[in-house]
Amino acid sequence: MQTIREVYSSKVYENFVAWCSAKGLRTMADLSTVDLSIPAARGELPPALLSRIKMMYTAYRRQHPEDFLSRPAPRRQQRTVTAGAPEAIQEYFVNHADQLIRLTDMVKALGIKRSEIQRVLADAPWARMVDTTTYFFVPQA
Repeated sequence: MQTIREVYSSKVYENFVAWCSAKGLRTMADLSTVDLSIPAARGELPPALLSRIKMMYTAYRRQHPEDFLSRPAPRRQQRTVTAGAPEAIQEYFVNHADQLIRLTDMVKALGIKRSEIQRVLADAPWARMVDTTTYFFVPQA
């Protein structure tokens, strides 16, 4: 895999190489994730230069198709739940056992992110879902 700097080594492409470096793009495969019309629309690169860049990129892709074969996406790390959040959420459920519990009310009352609350409730045996935003408490024997 060649770097952008190697392929666009001519002095004409210095601004483009600098733009790529500023965006964290190093290899030619990195360019496949970028819309190359954006720098021209923002006035960062002249349209004529962008046209030459796209031509070279297309030629490079034809000559080196193996560099652009799909690779498995990196695994996302499992996000952990903040310490104490499951206990606070369960306590909230116990205190509101006689009513339906809405996520928005819990977020406001507990100050815990909605996604974190949903992560806890997905595995909680004491909570049942009514719809995507409403739950109720299920007492445990």
